[in-house]
Amino acid sequence: MKIRYTHSSYTFPQINLSMDLLKNIDNKEIFVEVLHLAVDYLIGNITEKQTLRLSHKYGFQNPYDFLLAIRSLSAYYMNYNLDINRAESSILFSYFSPEMNRLVPVVFAARQPEVATHKLKCSKDTMFFMESFSWDTRLILGDSRFGENVHQVITLNLSCRQNKTKRIVFFEMNKINLNSFICLLENMLEK
Repeated sequence: MKIRYTHSSYTFPQINLSMDLLKNIDNKEIFVEVLHLAVDYLIGNITEKQTLRLSHKYGFQNPYDFLLAIRSLSAYYMNYNLDINRAESSILFSYFSPEMNRLVPVVFAARQPEVATHKLKCSKDTMFFMESFSWDTRLILGDSRFGENVHQVITLNLSCRQNKTKRIVFFEMNKINLNSFICLLENMLEK
């Protein structure tokens, strides 16, 4: 069983502002090179310093604007799903010509194995793997709720590992929460 904690700094307004910088590229070959450069930046083949140096090659006056555009494209590719995002990319990059707009998923499709390997590596760094679990049931005979003095509490302890770090995640549930949790697990097993 895997418990996954994910976070994403990917936002559409940030992408649109930095992608606006790329709309002046009218050469198809250069645009494809920039898209490949974003993938290289994503997977770690080039550094920020190298990206800043390459900005003048692609006609950018300010190297930091170019770096921002490359970072944004990298974030977009990190969150990109080839099947789902085809229609979304046309909305996101609506100010590009239709020809340039079609290149975004084409480059991703060409570099998908490298991006998938990078995504897997990143997910391993942020994913918890459950090694074992234990549970305990207690009967609470009194608390601050006068109307419901007697109730059952179930404590679930999950022994998890993230890389070399071992953590214990625990939580308490009442009977209603436990039944919902069991139904959720059963539904997941059926799929």
